Amino acid sequence: MADGSADAAPQKPSPPVGFGASRISQACLACRRKKVKCDGQSPCHNCSSRCLTCEYPKSSDNASSSRQYASSLEERCRQLDQFCGRLESLSIELTESILEIKNLRHAPPDMNLSIDDELQQAAHALQSLPTVYSGSIPAMNELSIEVNATPDAGHELISEHAQDNISDTNNEQEISDESIDDDDFGLSKDNGETKGIPSKFGSLVTDSYGKLRYLGGATNHVLVEAVKGLSPGSLTSIYNSSPGSSNLGQGSFNHPEIAPPEFEIPLFVRGQRWQELPYLPRAEDVPRPPKYVADLLVNLYFDQLHYTFPVLYKPHFMSCYRQMSSPPPGSNDTVDAKFLSVFFAVCACASTLIPLDGKSTSFPGLDYYQKSLILYYASTGEASAERVQCIALLAMCAGGWNTLTQSWTFAGQAVRAAQDLGMHLSSLTAVSTEPSDLIKQQLSRRIWWSVYCLDRVTSICLGRPMAADDADCHCDLPIDKKDEELEAYFQNAEPSVESPTMTTSSPMTGFVAFIQLCRIGGKIQKLHSPSRIRELQDAKKARKFLRSVVSLQKALDRWLAGLPDDIRFSANATERGPNLTMCVIMFIVHAGSLLNLYRSLSGSAAQATLGSHGDEAMSHCVSAARSCINAAELVRELVPPSHHLAFCVHYLTLSGLILWALLSLPLCHG
Repeated sequence: MADGSADAAPQKPSPPVGFGASRISQACLACRRKKVKCDGQSPCHNCSSRCLTCEYPKSSDNASSSRQYASSLEERCRQLDQFCGRLESLSIELTESILEIKNLRHAPPDMNLSIDDELQQAAHALQSLPTVYSGSIPAMNELSIEVNATPDAGHELISEHAQDNISDTNNEQEISDESIDDDDFGLSKDNGETKGIPSKFGSLVTDSYGKLRYLGGATNHVLVEAVKGLSPGSLTSIYNSSPGSSNLGQGSFNHPEIAPPEFEIPLFVRGQRWQELPYLPRAEDVPRPPKYVADLLVNLYFDQLHYTFPVLYKPHFMSCYRQMSSPPPGSNDTVDAKFLSVFFAVCACASTLIPLDGKSTSFPGLDYYQKSLILYYASTGEASAERVQCIALLAMCAGGWNTLTQSWTFAGQAVRAAQDLGMHLSSLTAVSTEPSDLIKQQLSRRIWWSVYCLDRVTSICLGRPMAADDADCHCDLPIDKKDEELEAYFQNAEPSVESPTMTTSSPMTGFVAFIQLCRIGGKIQKLHSPSRIRELQDAKKARKFLRSVVSLQKALDRWLAGLPDDIRFSANATERGPNLTMCVIMFIVHAGSLLNLYRSLSGSAAQATLGSHGDEAMSHCVSAARSCINAAELVRELVPPSHHLAFCVHYLTLSGLILWALLSLPLCHG
């Protein structure tokens, strides 16, 4: 009887999807309004009898939050199960592939391919690879292996080829004619792909601060693609924007207008940040100079130093400076610490331009230098364009104090900070025709080439290793337009017209030419590494060295022939300005590059080995040294205190010593 009554009892309708036992105590919206009892079903008894829509609105109480959290956690666990299933299938395929490889290795000889066939397949595979456009890498047809009849001969060929590659990599590394382009000295002038080679060499990924950092390399590309496929946001691609992108009219450079997707790389942990350093003052507590002093220093910097080292974008800097000096009414007292560090670095650099009274024993602007350095260290762990600008300006300031070792150290840090943001690769820049995006792109290029030239100048002057390797960099040249013209230029110009032109004069023309000269100077510095100079006693390697010297001499000649008339050196030039200053700097750097190129070939020991080439090298050194000395007066009048002035003074001193040493050689020999 009890069983029969249980069978006869009507079954309650099943609860709706997403409603559990906790839904019983919740009433639908219609029952709430009528203040009647609700059975919590969907639809409930009252709504079903009246043919009304039964709605269960979400509640904002703690119990509802707990239910929502449990529901979202269950959904995430379900997604995680799906991802684990995909990962399990991938691991099974990988395990099967590994087992197949092991079986092939341990298979009996009759099941294996012959060694000749394997070598032939390897040769075909090498030839089928895409051509690598690099002067230092041999062409694929040079790597092809002619398979002999016997397996031993094939192994011997491979062994000899490997030994030759190791020898070429470690000892030779000659700079051939093909490694220096006739037109742009290896510098690209567009953003497109080059003859089938993909233009993207890495990715910008989100760090623990929510900002973008560069991650490159073939193996890391595998990591990025794997994490991208397993992440909940796999439908969205990696955020690919201009390095240091931001709204140029609002504060920091590293706040993108479009938020990057939720994409995590194991190298960065979300929310894990550096703790504030307790012994460093906050930005609000750092005293600033009076406004009239700050105005004087800022104007001095942009008048005399800016276009010799265009690491800043003047309209953006002045906008932030006015906002800091005269904050709008009702704004809070918070100060942008990143911009403040750049501001103090600008003040430190400009202080070296003020004449000294002769009584001070400390460096001019040392107080601003210390404040900028304190704020720089307070942002440890972060990556931003302001950090690159700050440490680069401090390097220029240290060079103006003639402390080149400190300048060289800061220059290396600036290069690393710029590479952290991916500024050394133009391919990471988002393709856009908006003027604001194009200005950000140009600023990124200016920052990179400024720190690149800074690293080259300090490294060449001290004879130390360079932080930026040309093989790792692929950044286009900036456009030779001054800051005030950039916005109007991009609003009126076609998007495709983006390559740097040298047809009209602008304050940036000299800097663009200086970039090309620094690139050649870096190759000369690399050519005279200790390992190569040590091998000049070998006749074969000495001939290769001489071919590289001739190639670099041709590159210097092409660079000199391609200079516009308004930045060519002339002792009769009367119009002062950034281009005349850069003209004098480039004249000294060009002469210094010739001294670096030929000085090791002009000594008595080199003459005994090189014969007539040593006499020719001596004449080049004497001519370059005399050119440096003839420009000494212009250096004193035109070159402001900076790393450029330190380089010029250093090579003026070397020119006198080299002239004295070389001109006294015939007397000593007689």
